[in-house]
Amino acid sequence: MSIRTKAIAIFLAIFLAGCAEEKQQIVVPAVGASRMSAEQRSQAVSALRTEFPKLKPNAAEAIESISRAFFVTQAARHRAYEDKALPIGSAQSTLKLSDIAWLLAEIDIQPHAQVLEIGTGTGYFAAVMSRLAAKVYSVEIIEYLAEVSRSTLARFQIDNVKIRNSDGLNGWPLYAPYDVIIVTAAVRELPQALIEQLTPGGMIAAPIRSEGLCEWIIYRNNNGELEEVSKRISNVPDIIESTTTPLE
Repeated sequence: MSIRTKAIAIFLAIFLAGCAEEKQQIVVPAVGASRMSAEQRSQAVSALRTEFPKLKPNAAEAIESISRAFFVTQAARHRAYEDKALPIGSAQSTLKLSDIAWLLAEIDIQPHAQVLEIGTGTGYFAAVMSRLAAKVYSVEIIEYLAEVSRSTLARFQIDNVKIRNSDGLNGWPLYAPYDVIIVTAAVRELPQALIEQLTPGGMIAAPIRSEGLCEWIIYRNNNGELEEVSKRISNVPDIIESTTTPLE
């Protein structure tokens, strides 16, 4: 091989490696990797049930039935069951497992429920909720993540989750009203558009950031007034806001 050919080969290798690192492509784990994570899943869920006694068996089973390793970057796969926000690509991350368990323990999603999720990420939380709700509608502002979530959910043969690539702060009026609305990134206040899409008696949850403090707060729609149900301190990244005109 000539010096010029070697130089071209090295350049291409560096370029392709850089592209892969920049996009942090989600790589679906092999079957063996999925089996290896089964014990970790069981241990993690057992710990969550101890920490959150209100977490019902069906919710715990939903968390355990969906391998989180399928929804994070390849480099983070071995850490899938650490209670941390893990990278999913596009400079975004998953929710902590404890945040998910707390939300499910406090909200108790019913089998007939229509759920709206703002911030799909790669679809892990939507996949878990699909085991509990009749239908999950999820809005993701980053097109790449919306594509990844659709592909990953299809691998799980989940057909009761619908993904939309749009600005989630506008909700998804087409399928409103919703029994449960969950915003997965921090906001300064609840968007009015989301409140208007909540059923009477429905519950809405979001991380609210105020004066440096970020708290998950769950509200119930009590005859048009939001009534605080529960809250929990947690560090969640701020929501990405679109500067474009929202889609219908």
